[in-house]
Amino acid sequence: MNNKETDLAKESLILIDKYRKLEGRYTALFTLNQLAVDCADLNTFFIQVHSAISAIMPANNFYIAMYDQGASTIDFVYDVDEKDSYPPGVMPYAELEGSMTCYVIESAKPLLATPEKIEELTQQKKIKQMGTKGVDWLGVPLMSDGFVIGVMAVQSYNENVRYQEHDLEMLTFTAQHVITAMMRLQDRERLQKAVDARTRELMGQIREREKSELLQESLYRISELTNDTSLDIDKFYAMVHNIVGQLINAKNFFIAKYDPEEDLLSFVYHSDQRSQNIDKDFAPRKLTNRYTELVIKRGEIVLLSHQDMIELYEAGEISAAPNDDTKSWLGVPLIQSGNVIGAMVIQSYQSKVIFNEQDAELLKFVSQHVSTAIKRREIADVERETHELLEHQVKLRTVALEEEIKQRKEAEAKLKYAATHDSLTGLPNRAIFVDLLNHAIACNVRRPELKFAILFLDLDRFKVVNDSLGHHAGDQLLKEVALELKSIVRTKDVVARLGGDEFVILIEDLEENQEAFEIAQRITEYLATPFHISNQAVFIGTSIGILFNDLRYTSADLMLRDADTAMYHAKDKGKGRYEVFDASMHNKVQNALRLETDIREGIIQEEFVPHFQPIVRLRDKKIVGFEALARWQSDQRGFVYPSEFIPLAEETNLIMAIDLQILEKSCRQLKLWQDQLQRFDLYVSCNLFSNHFFSHTLPDDIENILTKVGLSPQNLRLELTERALLENTEVVLENMTRLKALGIRILLDDFGTGYSSLSYLHRFPIDVLKIDRSFINNVHEHGNHQAIIKTIVDLATNLQMSTVGEGIENLADAQLLEKMDCVYGQGFYFYKPMPASDLVKFLQA
Repeated sequence: MNNKETDLAKESLILIDKYRKLEGRYTALFTLNQLAVDCADLNTFFIQVHSAISAIMPANNFYIAMYDQGASTIDFVYDVDEKDSYPPGVMPYAELEGSMTCYVIESAKPLLATPEKIEELTQQKKIKQMGTKGVDWLGVPLMSDGFVIGVMAVQSYNENVRYQEHDLEMLTFTAQHVITAMMRLQDRERLQKAVDARTRELMGQIREREKSELLQESLYRISELTNDTSLDIDKFYAMVHNIVGQLINAKNFFIAKYDPEEDLLSFVYHSDQRSQNIDKDFAPRKLTNRYTELVIKRGEIVLLSHQDMIELYEAGEISAAPNDDTKSWLGVPLIQSGNVIGAMVIQSYQSKVIFNEQDAELLKFVSQHVSTAIKRREIADVERETHELLEHQVKLRTVALEEEIKQRKEAEAKLKYAATHDSLTGLPNRAIFVDLLNHAIACNVRRPELKFAILFLDLDRFKVVNDSLGHHAGDQLLKEVALELKSIVRTKDVVARLGGDEFVILIEDLEENQEAFEIAQRITEYLATPFHISNQAVFIGTSIGILFNDLRYTSADLMLRDADTAMYHAKDKGKGRYEVFDASMHNKVQNALRLETDIREGIIQEEFVPHFQPIVRLRDKKIVGFEALARWQSDQRGFVYPSEFIPLAEETNLIMAIDLQILEKSCRQLKLWQDQLQRFDLYVSCNLFSNHFFSHTLPDDIENILTKVGLSPQNLRLELTERALLENTEVVLENMTRLKALGIRILLDDFGTGYSSLSYLHRFPIDVLKIDRSFINNVHEHGNHQAIIKTIVDLATNLQMSTVGEGIENLADAQLLEKMDCVYGQGFYFYKPMPASDLVKFLQA
């Protein structure tokens, strides 16, 4: 072989060696990149990194150490060594100072430490001997953003295993890819931890919401039981015990009634886990000095620990020593019309079950319902005994008739289902109505002289019923409405339910349009009267769109669309009415846009001013304050009625600016009366749209207005509707609490018609209930309204709230409200809303 061939052979060997090194690099890079995807956690990743590096160099002894510069610590996250073991967990950096690991960290450069290099560094005192002495040590820094965050190293204890510069290059080359993949895995772990933490937080929120919903549902169920006078009293006590037991540990529970005439205590219901002789322990007894008697004598909540019970006994207030098993004892009085009629008690025999103030408040709330139920049932028992014999005779005579009716209803129900009618109301469904309407359209094409119309109905306040009383009450209401609609229309007309609270009526063979108007009027008047659902009066009303046939309509869908448009036009014009479709309704959107523009201009020009309606004390008719009502004197439109601009202002949220403008002007006017007339006893009550209470800045905004005007917070009251209590309840509660802290009183407007819930009154800091005018209008003629108003007044009194009757129109209503202990009133009978200038003469009288 000549020299040229020899040179070529050498060059080939060099190229092959370079190719193998390059191939090793790419193999390591590919493996490491794939590890970041395949590995589920860092421990597995480090093992696979070791395996990948072992494939390109000897790595029987290998470790990865992570360095935290801020904390000055080192953590050997992975290590495999034939001779030494590495300290587990995080350790102080100072304990390893002088090691080759620390040398690489401090120099931020790779190090190939041969025996000669180690001797040199040792003599220079840059390193010192640690652990078993080896042959070669090879370490490279793990860099991130220019900082050393760790070291990856291999070492040899065998003279036959030596590391070269190309090993150093290879380990340096792989180090950056290792840190990239490791950072990716760490980011994934941090993300997973964040997701897990957020999941735990959400689960906690869900559990809190479920707990709140359970509390509300339980209180509502107790309220329902109280109103059900047909329920046996013993069963009532057991059901109350069951409901309370879902909220508090009430396994040991009893109710005692007190007869003051005989001075006798009777245990009408009891349940106890430890009682050895329950009949003896809960036998009737004369009033003595026991713990239950302490509740009755004090007439207030008694919450005792075992030590408290011992101290009472030792002080002589209690005549019998407490049971050693009793760890906690809680009793609340049963109060009726200011008199204690008994006590309700729970006690615990477990050290881990200790009652607190929250349990006491809850039990106190339940006790109010129990007291009411006892009184009602005492009255009902007398009536029941009087009618019992007669009812029994009637039942015997009607057994046969009831069976016949039952069979007929079952047959009718099967027929309705067979005919694909609405399963809830029994009315034809949408599919049948569309077929009938298409048939009417086809007949009209053949005989144009035939006239027909469709009425499209939507119940105005149905959602309120569903949200406040539940879907069962909503279904009952829909069934009653369906039955009445069928009775109002002619027998040949078709009433159908489209779904939800929408109904349609097909009126055929019309002689004149007036027939359809008369039917719509009768429906409107009927649905304006109250329905009695779940022992509560409910007002709904309806909006009706009327559409007469026209040859331009070729399908039922087109007719339903335009009838629907007319119905929404009726809603926009104030609800509780009907409207006939015409082409002008398509201009509605443009008109609304122009009105919105004028409202915005009116806000800028401060065209909105308050009119004041006095609020009087019913017993002496003296003016105590005013409700400020928004009025708009527009430069463009003249005087605009509230019903024309307020719905759109609420829809566009412009009402927020209007409310604050009215509030500031009202406060400024009241301050002026204080300065001029020295009437510091008056207050002004301003309405705020519910969205105000969803803003964290509301208390600050109002405080700034009061400061600017110079009016005391005690002279301002704020009115909100129940809708504000349904959303963002934590924000609303915080705002109400802050406003109360300023000295501003809170009024709940239109109480009794919407989402009324006893839990709202228990949870939110409300001072005054304003009884809705729908209950008060001619209340002296409506016994059921009187009962509702009396219930609201009693409830407010028990919760230490005041009441204001709205919409008092005549003397009879005013006298009846005063008799039912309603404290304040307002309405046209006393004063109409008026400008500030007209009101001065009444304040000076």
